Order: sequence, then structure tokens, then C-alpha cells
Amino acid sequence: MSKPKIYLKRKSTEPDGQLYLYYSYGGKSRLIFYTGFRINNSYYNENYWSGNKKPINKKCAYHENYNRLFEEMKLYAVSLVVNEKIFDNNELKSRLSEEFKASKIEEPTVTDFVAGDFISYCEYVQSERKQGKRSIVNGNRQGMNYKPNSLRNPGTTITSLREFAKFKKKNSFTFDEIDVKFYNSYRDYLLNEKKRKISTFSTRVRDIKAFMHEALDEGVHTNSEFKNKRFIAPKYDSTGIALTLEEIKKIKDADIPDEWDHVRDLFLIACYSALRFSDFSKLEITDIDDGFIRIKQEKTENRVSIPIMKEMKSVLAKYGGVFPPPCTNQHFNRTIKKVCALKSVGLDRVYEINDLGEKIMWSSKITSHTGRRSYATNMFKLGVPTLLIMSATGHKKEEMFLRYIKATNEEKSRLLADWMDKLGI
Repeated sequence: MSKPKIYLKRKSTEPDGQLYLYYSYGGKSRLIFYTGFRINNSYYNENYWSGNKKPINKKCAYHENYNRLFEEMKLYAVSLVVNEKIFDNNELKSRLSEEFKASKIEEPTVTDFVAGDFISYCEYVQSERKQGKRSIVNGNRQGMNYKPNSLRNPGTTITSLREFAKFKKKNSFTFDEIDVKFYNSYRDYLLNEKKRKISTFSTRVRDIKAFMHEALDEGVHTNSEFKNKRFIAPKYDSTGIALTLEEIKKIKDADIPDEWDHVRDLFLIACYSALRFSDFSKLEITDIDDGFIRIKQEKTENRVSIPIMKEMKSVLAKYGGVFPPPCTNQHFNRTIKKVCALKSVGLDRVYEINDLGEKIMWSSKITSHTGRRSYATNMFKLGVPTLLIMSATGHKKEEMFLRYIKATNEEKSRLLADWMDKLGI
């Protein structure tokens, strides 16, 4: 069984060609799936797999978007064959089409902005970020290009601003209108009219302030009202949950359907390592060195060394010391919710009642990020110093790390008492 590859099918007389997913998955069985995309021939890396490259090269302004999407397609194809034992070409094509039918690469077309128009400027900046013409101003990746994931929230913020303008019966907002009055009106719109969470509002405000800062630095406007202390991105407690060590063990020991076993094991690896999905889904045996997982994190590009727990060793032993087969994030999140809802796991219960009186089950709150949050919280509850846990999670700021911790004040007080006993004070 060979690894799936992306091939470019083209005619010599045409400047572009169609991109296909090829996968030889046993005997004479061979999947040939049209991804739905065409690309300029010069953007494709011939035999990219032999040189450990990506199929779409950096000459393409959207290479990161394409390569990320094709990687998800390849992982999903492997998951269907290896984990769900699907060996029928027609069914494979059908499942791939269903999974990726809404996929598209949003190519920026904005080349300028309307003077004085805030939303128009935001769209212009966003398009330049996508094309790699604007780099990150602050943070660990300062001076580097934006990654697709980091462009999602600003894009959603622009859409939200367009909807808010329509709600206010306007076409847009001028830079001078972005003041405390705008802030209060937008807050009321999101929280009361649209029923969004405070975390959503905080993200929207953060993006608006970033766009306003960028425009101010470029001399596009002179309005400093967005710096007002009342124009703030409110801090909030994360609504994500963390599992206790006992809950993790129940998931580990439960009898579940064979086709879900690899997802359960990937989830356990996340609980035992604090890795994000973008990292634990792509681990290879070469990432293990002398009892540590040593990788460069996909999101932050920080290098971390994570000691391998005994519990993780028992998971890896099921696969001969290597990692479970990968899958897409969508497939992972759907499946781990199903796993946690099983009676054999015995953990599902009503988590909360929403505004409509509907029951929200605990299992529906489990995602690929729950493992990372659980690791941080459990290490904290065991009394491991914060800075040592941060060396595994890759956090640079303690304030950001502490948002992961799901410990009650009583638990924190008991930890403090334990340390006082150890110190004899």
C-alpha cells in the first residue's frame, strides 16, 4: 500500500491542469479522485514526494491553502481504507466528495480600498495578508507570513462587520465612526441581537483594533478612539472542558467499535502530550528521541521536547512503537464525540441547558483540543510547576497558559497547602 499522492493531469497546449488524488491501497485497487481544482502548471512540484516537498510550490500565492487541503484529503483517504476498511472505489469517491464538497480556495481579489471606508480597508489588508504581501507585526512569528488558520478569525470579523452595517441600514463604516459609541452598539448587536458568546465578541474587537492600528500606522486615518480604555476586548474564561485522569483512563479502557479505535488512541496521545491536532496527527517515529517527543509546533513554530508518559507508551505498543494512522480533523472530532457518548465509556451526562431549554451533552463538548487542555490541567493539579508544563505546551506567556487550566479555587487552595507542607511553613 503506497501513500496517496497529488498528481497534475494536463494537456501540453494548456497553461493549467487538473489536480487528482491517486491512492494505490492494495493489490490492483487504485483510487483516482478529482480534487475539483485546476492550477497553473508552473505551480506544481513534479515528483514532490521524492524530495520531501509539498505538491504546490511557493510561486503560488495560495500554496499553503492548497497544500493544507490536499493533506486533509490524503489523510481522510487513508483513514477510510485503513480504519474503516472501505475497499470500494465508488464508495471512497462518494465519501471524499461528501467530506470535501464545500471545500474551496478563497483567492483574494481586492487590490485597493475606498478612501475613508473602514470595511473596504479591512478587506484590502486581508487580501494582502493572504498573498503574503503583509507580514505579522507582533508576537513569536513577527515578520513572517500569516498562516491560513490565523486568517480565519479576521475574515469572519469582516463578514460580521458587513452584517452589522446591513443591520444598521448602512453600506459600511468610516474610520471616524469606529469609536466607543460604535463599540457599545456592536456589542449590543452581537451579544443581544445575534446571541453570540462574549468570547466571540472579544475576538471581533481584537481584530477591529488590529485593523485600526495597521491603518493608523500607515497614515490612513487619525482616529485614536479605538485606543480608549472602554474600547476593550473583554477577557473571558474558556468554555472548553478538561478531563480528569480518571476520565481519561475510562476512555482508554472502554470497549469500543474497532473502526473508532485509532481516533480514541490519537485522543489519548493528545491527553498525554498536550499536542494540538495539527501536531499529534502528523507524528512519525522519527519524532521520538530518547524518551521524548521532539517537534516544531505547526501553529507557533516553537520547538518543544515532551517526555513520553508510561500511559502513552502502552498506546504506542499497540502499533509496534509507531503512531496510530492519521485522519482529518473533521473525522476526528465527529468520532471522538461518538466514542465519549458510548455507554461502555460511562461518562456522558447533561453538561448544560441552552437558552432554548435543550440539553447539551458532555460528549458534544469533546474536541481535538480537549486533550491539550486536559494535559495542562492535570499536570497543574498534580503540582507540577507552571513553567515546566509550559515547556511542553509551548506557551511563552503564563497568562495565556493559565487560560487552559480548569481547576477550582478549592483545588488551587489545596495545592497551595500541599506546597506549604513540603516547605514546612
